[in-house]
Amino acid sequence: MGYPPRPARFPFRRYPLAWSVVTVLVAAGLGWVGDAAWGAIQTRGTPTCSWPLKVQGAANAAQAGLARCYLRDLAQGDTAGLQATAADIPAVRITRADLKYKADARAGLASAIITLSPVDTTFALISITFADGAHEELGMENMVAMGGPNGWRMCIGSDVTPDSGPPPAVGSPAASSPS
Repeated sequence: MGYPPRPARFPFRRYPLAWSVVTVLVAAGLGWVGDAAWGAIQTRGTPTCSWPLKVQGAANAAQAGLARCYLRDLAQGDTAGLQATAADIPAVRITRADLKYKADARAGLASAIITLSPVDTTFALISITFADGAHEELGMENMVAMGGPNGWRMCIGSDVTPDSGPPPAVGSPAASSPS
């Protein structure tokens, strides 16, 4: 009859350096995941893309990502992509006029200065200088200002609704009855 087996010692005592390294790696991984989650929360509802662009000003991740999407879609002449980045309240249509800077967007690294409106937190001005020197001024709007979901969109496109004017004429009942 022997003694019962002795319980194993906790491994922290045996390999303190290895456990310290594991702890640091886990903390760094959690920090990276937290940062990625915060970025996803900030850009929720806004199209974001990877496209070379030098962003300056007080832009958040959603605004910078939207500007990159706009430039990518513009450079590729992707009207469906531009439609996705456009403010859609009221509905808009992307036309050839919206592709005016297509060649400029392909010229190389552009820079954008995004300036938040001092009087309206749901609006920002974006000034894009293309690599070939061309310059474009646009607006950027959070659709929550128009009663839509929280998400930034570019102020591009042509309004789909017809021009406003008087309603069509309707004949009076007396004029339409036979005499």
